Amino acid sequence: MLIYVETKAKPFPLTQRILSKFPWAQVLEIDHYKNIFDKNIGNQRLAPAIILATQDHIPILPVPENYGRPGKSFFFKTSLNCVFDCEYCYLKANFKTQHSVIFVNYDEIKEKIKNQILSLRTEGYQGQISFYASNYSDIQGIDMLTEFNQTFIPFFEQFDWVLMETRTKSPVINSIFSANEGKIPQNTEFSFSFNPEEIIRKYEKGTAPLSARIDAVKTLISRGYKVGLRFLPLLPVANYENLYRELLRNLISEIDFSKISSVFIASLIYNPGDFKQMQKKNPNSDLWSLVRQQDSGLVKIDQPVWEHFLQIFVEELPGVKLYFDYI
Repeated sequence: MLIYVETKAKPFPLTQRILSKFPWAQVLEIDHYKNIFDKNIGNQRLAPAIILATQDHIPILPVPENYGRPGKSFFFKTSLNCVFDCEYCYLKANFKTQHSVIFVNYDEIKEKIKNQILSLRTEGYQGQISFYASNYSDIQGIDMLTEFNQTFIPFFEQFDWVLMETRTKSPVINSIFSANEGKIPQNTEFSFSFNPEEIIRKYEKGTAPLSARIDAVKTLISRGYKVGLRFLPLLPVANYENLYRELLRNLISEIDFSKISSVFIASLIYNPGDFKQMQKKNPNSDLWSLVRQQDSGLVKIDQPVWEHFLQIFVEELPGVKLYFDYI
């Protein structure tokens, strides 16, 4: 195990707590995380490594049009890269290595988020403000290291009409119960990604099986937590209609949808640059035949296929409001 530590990150308590969990690890001090993380290694296989760093410029980025909930919404990041290995994941195009980066300057990140909220309220905006935390990594999948839940769940509780969403494929949820002094948070939604088991086994390597994800959702909603279901990306593989109808019928039989906070669906979609990188890194993937470049410039499934997916969900989940990530 190798841990790179930025010189600036060394004094932070979170850095010291993470290092204490790996007393046998080789620790190398570095000037800046990008000197390691942005190094182009091609197809070389690297030993597992973690990079502990700070964010110099903390971006709170507005979401694209047609993404997620209505109202004002933003992305923020506390880590980069995912511990899972989903074949379709756009992070494979964005990042040059598989190392995980954990940003340890949480107080500065929280301050930037707080300033964004206060700025909108000062401008007179009184609607909901949403913050998506998991677009650069699977937050729950590494929470045993990052202590994200312990820090950010109680932080968001201080605001009115503000919601943080985390998305995960991990069924390991113990840290959720210990966060916020054991109190059920009102301003955090824990969202779980779902696909048919056949797709999970083939394309979502290292992730939990469908049954474990269902159990995690059932446990959380039974205790009163806000839980979302995420069907993304929808993959039009062979026999996809039967696969997804079977999935949805299974979920309806297992989960009380009246207690689900939100349901999102999204198609497989890339910008052209990312798609080229994905093809370059994995030229033999059969996923690339499922998409093509559209008139909009984006690479995604064809509109009739998307409309067919939408029909499946409307028919199998009658009365359930569906949100979309990139139509």
